[in-house]
Amino acid sequence: MIADPNIQTLLALDMALFVQLIGVSLAVLTDPYITKANRNRVYAIAVIVAFTIIEPQITSRYDTVLFGNAFIFWYTFLSAYSYILRTVVLFLFIRLTGSEKGLKILYLIIGINAVLCNTAFFAPWVFHFDQGGHWHRGPLGIVPFIVSFILLLWIVVGALMKYRGLRRRESLVPVIISIMVSIAVMMDVSLGFSPDVSFLCVAMTESTVFFYIWLHLQFVREHEKALAAEQRIKIMMSQIQPHFLFNTLSTIQALTEIDPERASKVIEEFALYLRQNINSLNQESLIPVVKEIEHTKTYSDIEQVRFPSIRIDYEIEDDEFLIPPLTIQPMVENAIRHGVRGNKHGWVSVSTYREENEHVIAIRDNGKGFDVDKMIEDTKKGDHIGVKNVRDRIIDMTGGTFSIESVVGEGTSITIRIPG
Repeated sequence: MIADPNIQTLLALDMALFVQLIGVSLAVLTDPYITKANRNRVYAIAVIVAFTIIEPQITSRYDTVLFGNAFIFWYTFLSAYSYILRTVVLFLFIRLTGSEKGLKILYLIIGINAVLCNTAFFAPWVFHFDQGGHWHRGPLGIVPFIVSFILLLWIVVGALMKYRGLRRRESLVPVIISIMVSIAVMMDVSLGFSPDVSFLCVAMTESTVFFYIWLHLQFVREHEKALAAEQRIKIMMSQIQPHFLFNTLSTIQALTEIDPERASKVIEEFALYLRQNINSLNQESLIPVVKEIEHTKTYSDIEQVRFPSIRIDYEIEDDEFLIPPLTIQPMVENAIRHGVRGNKHGWVSVSTYREENEHVIAIRDNGKGFDVDKMIEDTKKGDHIGVKNVRDRIIDMTGGTFSIESVVGEGTSITIRIPG
């Protein structure tokens, strides 16, 4: 039974800090996104921070038992390596940000700090203990703080440089951690007493947790980018169907005998169509709607060679906005392939216009039509991947909406609305 409320408070604080460190270590152990190097860095930080939490408490209570008459040596040893380990933790934080620049300079700074701290064993330059075990700052006692400040500044500047531009918000975590550690150090120094758990220990513990969360989000982002690249490949492959390739080549072959000049034109358009699809693989950002309409026209011109009864109209009133690549063309392809291709007078319309604060793309046809509810159910089973990909990218990349209306025997209407 613990009667002293101060001891109970201290134990509760110790438990909270150690649970966080253990939790981070277990999370890192099972996190598939964290690299082995970063996993080892987090482990090292957790061990060092745990040591800085528990060491002062053990030393203050059991120094006479542990150190005997050599207490000045052991006090000097623990103080010196406490200064050194703090800079090591900050260095590991820098490595967790992914910074590779200036590592030799960092090693030199940490090395100089370590050498100066070790001078306390034979000279009172940085600090020393008197015969009563009282700590005194030396003329170079400010050096460990300067080194820590340089490392904190390195974290801030490195994060701001790495994540400048559109990803600037991602630098907030390293910046906040640096500010939090700085405030903790100032509070420890300004209050002028030696508590069992310092503000710096608490700040280091929380920083470890924040850094892990930040690291995890970074690797999740990289994983999502890899998935997005895979999706782009699927989108492209879904648009270059084997039957379209074979039919187009057959059309070109037939034209070479009856209309060589037209055949040459179709070959040029076909090459342009393939090039534009392949370029979309490396296109992660939005593109001008004009480029997507040009690509759609290239595709529709090829199809009209094969199906001259199809009429495709373009009414472009608004052309100053951005959309994901392969957005309009797949929908026109669906309208031709599944809608109007069998009609005697097939018709597809592509129009863009502005409505209040939105850019609107409307794709309509007079084709067969279909049951929209059934299509939605089929999409959940993995069918209609082209429509799903277009819809998902419109929502994710633009914050827009994608809607389909269709009547069997009358036709289909697709409306895309993009804020702007």
